[in-house]
Amino acid sequence: MNKNVRIALLFLGLLFVWFLSGFVSDTQKKDQTSKKKAVPQSVQALNLKGQMYSPQLILKANTEAFRELKLISQVSGKIREIYVTEGSVIDSGETVCEVDAEDKFSKLDSAKATLEESKLIYEGAIELDQKGYQSDLAISQAKSNLLRAQANVDRLSLDIGNLNITAPFRAFVEEIPVEIGQVVSVGMICASLVELNPVKIVADVDFDDIHKIKLDSKVFYKTNNSPPRAAKILFISKKANEFTGSFRIEALVENPAMDILAGLPARLFISMEETLAHLVPASSILLSDNGNTIVKVVKNGIVNSKEVSVLGESESGFWISGLPSEISVITVGQNYVVTGDHVNVNITNN
Repeated sequence: MNKNVRIALLFLGLLFVWFLSGFVSDTQKKDQTSKKKAVPQSVQALNLKGQMYSPQLILKANTEAFRELKLISQVSGKIREIYVTEGSVIDSGETVCEVDAEDKFSKLDSAKATLEESKLIYEGAIELDQKGYQSDLAISQAKSNLLRAQANVDRLSLDIGNLNITAPFRAFVEEIPVEIGQVVSVGMICASLVELNPVKIVADVDFDDIHKIKLDSKVFYKTNNSPPRAAKILFISKKANEFTGSFRIEALVENPAMDILAGLPARLFISMEETLAHLVPASSILLSDNGNTIVKVVKNGIVNSKEVSVLGESESGFWISGLPSEISVITVGQNYVVTGDHVNVNITNN
């Protein structure tokens, strides 16, 4: 065998050995990988017991005055006096503006005198009629004059009673558009009043949530700069807004200091019916491949995924529903295990 043949055979032999060593190495690596995969993943879990929890519906809202009223003059005349100032708080029955009486009292005295005269004429006509000396037409005219005189007295008395324009409820004086000495006519505005105690909290509710709200639901109101205050639901709309599809609700908050102003942004916290729930760390809540909210639980060393609903949150985590009363929720390592995996679990009690 010549030298070239021997060299070729040697080369082929070395090549065969090299391939064989690589195959053995790959097999060993696969065996090692399989052995690694066969080692159960270690996780930590928390034993939880369900508690009765009242979830809250949090709504964006705004404040509105309980009532707004424009006081108008019911008589014509000159403004004689204004007894309040813009920004002041007035009580029910307090005079805001006064219209000058001018000659109204003298006109009333004259009308009363005419009324007395009309009464005497009518009574005399009745006496003559009883004696057969008076016609029915004369009696009818006397009665008409009497009624006209009475109506004139009543109208003038009403006008005098309306000279003082008073507040019908305790209110905040928002605006006074008239001045002393200004002549006003019937229907002109003397002042704009705003009632802020109580104050209304108004919110829009989606169709999915409107059926969860009752008139006796426990409600709290809060602004960014104030602590929560108890409220009471006053009104729940039965008709959706034709543009937004939402339903209007109104709640009342006592506001004796009138420190809650109309038109402020706010939030309404409405407590729902109690349900069984678990408080879990925020990190234990995951999303499934379908986009559903899940937590991973463990029982007898086997992992399972449970679909849950988030009801609310606290400083310690999230309140969720959808779990049995007692369960172990994986809190560490949940991202590295899937349903059906066998795990080494270190369980702590809540």
